[in-house]
Amino acid sequence: MADATISREVLLEKLAAPVFVKNPDGVYRYANEMACLMFGRPGSEIIGRSDRQLFGSELAARMKACDDRLLADGEHHACEFVLPDFRDGGERCYWIVRQVLRNAEGQVVGLSSVATDITERKRQEGELVALKNKFAATLQALPDLMFELDIEGRYLDCHTQQAVLLAAMPDNLIGRTVHEVLPPDVADTCIRALHEALDNGISTGQQFQLALPGSTRWFELSVAQKVSGDDHLPHFIVLSRDITDRKNAEHALRESESLMRAIVDNTPVEFWARDMEGRCIMENALIVEHWGSLLGKRPQDTDLDPEEMALWQQNNQRVYAGEVVEAEVDYWVKGQRRVFNNVIAPIKVDGQIIGIVGFNQDITDRKRNEEEIHRLAFYDPLTHLPNRRLMFDRLDHALVGSARRQRHGALLLIDLDHFKFLNDTHGHEIGDRLLVEVAQRLKSCIRQGDTAARLGGDEFVVILEDIDGAGDSSAQAELIAENIQGALNHPFHLARRAEGFSLDYHCASSIGIALFNGAGITAEELLRRADTAMYQAKAAGRNTLCFFDPAMQAAVTQRAALEVDLRKAIDEEQFHLSYQVQMDESGRPTGSEALLRWAHPAHGMIPPARFISLAEETGMIIPLGRWVLATACRQLARWSQRPETAALTLAVNISARQFRHPGFVDELRHLLARTGAPAGCLKLELTESMLLDDIESIIGRMDELKGIGIRFSLDDFGTGYSSLAYLKRLPLNQLKIDQSFVRDVLTDPSDAAIAETIVALGNSLGLEVIAEGVETDDQRRFLADLGCRNYQGYLFSQPLPLPEFEAFLHAGAGWSVDRQAQ
Repeated sequence: MADATISREVLLEKLAAPVFVKNPDGVYRYANEMACLMFGRPGSEIIGRSDRQLFGSELAARMKACDDRLLADGEHHACEFVLPDFRDGGERCYWIVRQVLRNAEGQVVGLSSVATDITERKRQEGELVALKNKFAATLQALPDLMFELDIEGRYLDCHTQQAVLLAAMPDNLIGRTVHEVLPPDVADTCIRALHEALDNGISTGQQFQLALPGSTRWFELSVAQKVSGDDHLPHFIVLSRDITDRKNAEHALRESESLMRAIVDNTPVEFWARDMEGRCIMENALIVEHWGSLLGKRPQDTDLDPEEMALWQQNNQRVYAGEVVEAEVDYWVKGQRRVFNNVIAPIKVDGQIIGIVGFNQDITDRKRNEEEIHRLAFYDPLTHLPNRRLMFDRLDHALVGSARRQRHGALLLIDLDHFKFLNDTHGHEIGDRLLVEVAQRLKSCIRQGDTAARLGGDEFVVILEDIDGAGDSSAQAELIAENIQGALNHPFHLARRAEGFSLDYHCASSIGIALFNGAGITAEELLRRADTAMYQAKAAGRNTLCFFDPAMQAAVTQRAALEVDLRKAIDEEQFHLSYQVQMDESGRPTGSEALLRWAHPAHGMIPPARFISLAEETGMIIPLGRWVLATACRQLARWSQRPETAALTLAVNISARQFRHPGFVDELRHLLARTGAPAGCLKLELTESMLLDDIESIIGRMDELKGIGIRFSLDDFGTGYSSLAYLKRLPLNQLKIDQSFVRDVLTDPSDAAIAETIVALGNSLGLEVIAEGVETDDQRRFLADLGCRNYQGYLFSQPLPLPEFEAFLHAGAGWSVDRQAQ
């Protein structure tokens, strides 16, 4: 018996499961090796101790509760415990089966427990639960319709979050085949996809269109074979994705591409695109016409010469780096040298540059027209010298340079003595030949960097800069003037080739000289001084020269007095506006120009020519301009209340200094809001001289004002020095032909040509053209024949005070142009 007992104890000791016994009071009486390993203690530290002495209070309480339940049940109990893993510091999970031990009398003598380590099983169960949860979440989030089908197309299962996309409700699908549910062509597509998956393990890309209640949708199938037992037909998991939006987007993209191709092929500019290696990937018909097809070619594969290639590579490097490059370049096209405006920009997708795109516009004809307009506007057509306008521009630059460098210069005004007599006796052809020869000799007498110009008639101007270097500036100017007189005194051989007539003519000249150092004098004032000195030279007997006399400064004193009066006039509002009507070709008044008038209390009406330039120079143009705009806006607001005047526009001249004032845009916006004047009826007249400096800022301000409806007219067009390249960027509504061109438009071919060019330019840019200074009906008819449809001038009305102007409008209602001309 003892051997049997020992054998049972040895057996328990070596058992591969933890076994332990407690007495009814919860004190451990036995623990085998595995139990000691589970508790992480030797048997000597376990036997005779309770759970509270071995474990923490929480675990001890749980084990005590388990003991109590076992004692209450009386026989068996099982529970799950998580115990610390004393081997690696983690935790392990055990399933503990408990049994009550009783003696022969049935009394409870102990509690036996056998534990099983279920840690790995719990881990696997947890992973399985997580996998099930993940799969469930995936199904929940899956936007596709999911089915299980057999090889015959029978629905075995269905899952979807969008039942509206089903051909039938799920309960009506299960057990039926695709041929019973879907249209024949769609069912055939599904069966084809199943067989493809059977052969290849997977099928993707099969698409079909299905008519559903309320819409027709596109779907794309993805099919994978499901692992199944040998005794089953092959099963498949089928995902049906709604690709209607994608198909619509693809269709829209194809339409967009077709539209783009139509635009690109029919646009009058060359268009191309290149990839990151420089290969041409797109071109339009004009590229093929000019260069042949470039598709697949890089720049080095074309016939560009080395200079063109170097420029091309330089620009391309900048564009591939992210810049937009615009440049004018010359290319040989079909044996002709042509000028192109090239714009090259990067192609970006999600911020990444994937290539470049270019537009090449042939601007050869436009450049020629610009040069011709420039020549007509700034050069005398007879002598090819700079004309009056260009002369003033260069004189302004000379004055600025003189002030900056603190160097003296001189203005020489040269008048040919007795030129009228030569014209009257020998005709204008001989007179013109003399003027041409004089121009040539003038150019030969001056230094490089100086300017010889024809002022008009028989008057010439020479601008001398930096004449301090050779000693006294007046002496240097006198020396050059004497050289000019000496050159002009040599005989001129003049001939009329058609008649065989020739004449050796001795020319005399009177020269007025005005010195300058750039400080406190304008170009106009300097020319007046030279003119005064020239008339002194004539009075002194002609064929001589004369310097401006400082005693002539009386005009300066008068100017100072005028400045004082002007400041007082602004404070006391001694001004009023006169209105000169603007007519269209039918004789209908379309608006007027507001002209400033100064009613001096002592000197009467002072014309704007006397005080506007002074206001500009002194800065008084700012408050004066504010008053003009405020008065004009109030008048527009009143006109807008009457049907017969609501559509009238009112043109207001804006000075460069006023327009560049930092607060100009905001002030005008608030003025319109305050007065209630319609912005679309206010027309701001700007001059070309404003475009000489800071053109980008000017364009920005114009765009702001254009955005609130204000219109713009370019005043005195053709008298300035603006570039047509900038003109096309200006948000203009109207070009105004200067009255200097209109005055002689019937007698001067140059003025007529300039007027015709301006009208053609305006029409090509979509701009309205108005001619000012129209005084005769012949002028109006000539301008109308050129295509000019709007006029302003004494032919219709002189500038009138407001009451007379409104009376004129009332009296002239319904007048025709012919009636007004009478």
